[in-house]
Amino acid sequence: MKHRIAVFSNGYNGSITLKAIEGIKKYAAIKDFDTHFYIGFAASNENDSFNVGQFNIYKLAKLEEYDGLIVFSGLLNDPILAQQACKEAKKRGIPVVSIGMQIKDIPYVGINNSDGMRELVEHLITEHGVKNVVYIGGTKTHVDSVERLEVVKEVMKKHDLKLPKKNIFYGDWVNEKAIAFTDELAKSPDGLPDVIICANDIMALAVACELRDLGYELPRDVIVTGFDHIGEGSVSYPALTTVDQDYETIGYNSCKLLYDIVKGKKKEKYSFVSSKLVIGESCGCNLEADSPYDIRRRDYCRNIHAKSKQADFFNRFMRAERTQILESSGYSDMKKRLREFYSSNREYIGDNYYVMLNRSYFENISGDDSDLLCNGYDADFDTTVALYDGKISDKGIDKNLRIPGFIKIPGEQHIYFFYPLHNNQYNYGYVVFRDGTYIIDEAFRIYEYLEKMEHSFMEFRINMRLEQANRDLRFLYDKDPMTGLYNRFCFVSHAIPIVEGSSERSKQALIMFIDINNMKKINDRYGHVYGDKAIHILSDSITHSIDDDDAIGIRFGGDEFLIIAGNADKKYAEKIKRKITSYIEKENSRGVNPFKFSISIGYVLTDPKSKRTVNDYVDEADRLMYEIKNEYHEKHPND
Repeated sequence: MKHRIAVFSNGYNGSITLKAIEGIKKYAAIKDFDTHFYIGFAASNENDSFNVGQFNIYKLAKLEEYDGLIVFSGLLNDPILAQQACKEAKKRGIPVVSIGMQIKDIPYVGINNSDGMRELVEHLITEHGVKNVVYIGGTKTHVDSVERLEVVKEVMKKHDLKLPKKNIFYGDWVNEKAIAFTDELAKSPDGLPDVIICANDIMALAVACELRDLGYELPRDVIVTGFDHIGEGSVSYPALTTVDQDYETIGYNSCKLLYDIVKGKKKEKYSFVSSKLVIGESCGCNLEADSPYDIRRRDYCRNIHAKSKQADFFNRFMRAERTQILESSGYSDMKKRLREFYSSNREYIGDNYYVMLNRSYFENISGDDSDLLCNGYDADFDTTVALYDGKISDKGIDKNLRIPGFIKIPGEQHIYFFYPLHNNQYNYGYVVFRDGTYIIDEAFRIYEYLEKMEHSFMEFRINMRLEQANRDLRFLYDKDPMTGLYNRFCFVSHAIPIVEGSSERSKQALIMFIDINNMKKINDRYGHVYGDKAIHILSDSITHSIDDDDAIGIRFGGDEFLIIAGNADKKYAEKIKRKITSYIEKENSRGVNPFKFSISIGYVLTDPKSKRTVNDYVDEADRLMYEIKNEYHEKHPND
């Protein structure tokens, strides 16, 4: 056995996952295995491309490297994807267990939603006398939403009550729609119902908050109930009456079933866990002083300042992280900065933390996402940050397990959490936390953390692209489009600083003026195409002759060129002159052009102690060049 399992889950169900982890940890201690959670944040109220980028995290897992796979099928927010994940694992011979959704031929751990929901509705009718019921479900076709609705109808029918269609809403498991439905109910001429039964606690809390904002008091004016028994619901006021699904037992049973399959045990491959009613305050019960919920709220309030400070520190941490990313000059600098930052700021990320990025995506900044990230998680990833036991590690990524330097330590059980980094449907990396189950608690705000990290990475890449665009624009502005040398507009910005810098170091600078002899005759006799060819040959000769960072070539105009070089002397000047002349003579000797041409060169060396300006030296070099040119024409009157 490999002593590790993979788990696919959804990050929006942190409270549920935390409970399941407790059960998984208990079984892991028995079998000694590590657990790798692959967690996305796909949601029905997000756009398709965003959800694809979140769903892709499940493709990161190399299933052959695990003893088996557990899929929280009912929580992934995509039944088709859940089925595909389970069936693909089975096809590849990987033991797999589905939680919350029955899939043909796939071992299954189910939740008996009916028991808890039946208890809830019975309690509302028999203890609180409700008759007018509104039901807010999740997505219309989701198995849990459908099952819970059917139980509500069944129990109401038992008591000779009906649930009219107009009282059935579907909130897609999210706040926004639940709040909108609440506003509709508040405006209805029929008034509020006796109870609003929500298919999960998230929607129930949203409904309760909206009703309070509208001036209603719960449970006096209306009862609101939920489903899931998340921590937030027990410290709200009034505490939610809800249903607990016992995910701790579900987590334990799913692992047991998985390893029974691994061992080939012949037994029933289905397991069901009962749900149960949790009576809070929102139905009208437990409203007395010093109730368990009242005590829990007081404890929560005692820690409210600490939680507020923790939130402040967390925001400060995210701002500091963003600063490190955005102040980086490039990928390598960002990598260095983040390693230094995380190694000394571990309060939130823990001692074992990894950031894996597609390096080429951040270095090839001109490429499109669709081209650079077309391979998704099949691409090679750089170990941008590997924090191991509080220290930066340089170990490369394990190509199979996707964790740098991963080693299963016998007798130790660890939990790894993998989260995607993406821009819409394109994934450029992922992060990994180890053991800190607090990260999936709502208080840690892991989604917000990842979202801000993604924004910082995208802004960094945009900044790099803008800088490159500015460099390209500066190049176009600075360079002569025909020759690639600097143009005369760069004389002030590039040439003068070289000369002045040499003077400050008490060194001479070279100012060399070059002009093509009989340029007009070349154009008149052979055409401007060959005139341009002569200019290209001369500019190439200048480029090949300058091998010093402190020297530049300038096309000053037409067939006139300047060379400006710092820290020069006569020997250097003559060397440049010889190299240019030799280059042109070599081109002439090749005979590929119908013409041969020569040049005139005049140069001066500056005096660091002189008060003459750079323009004075340029004028002198120009004058010397024309003297040489005139001598040439006198000696070669027929050229």
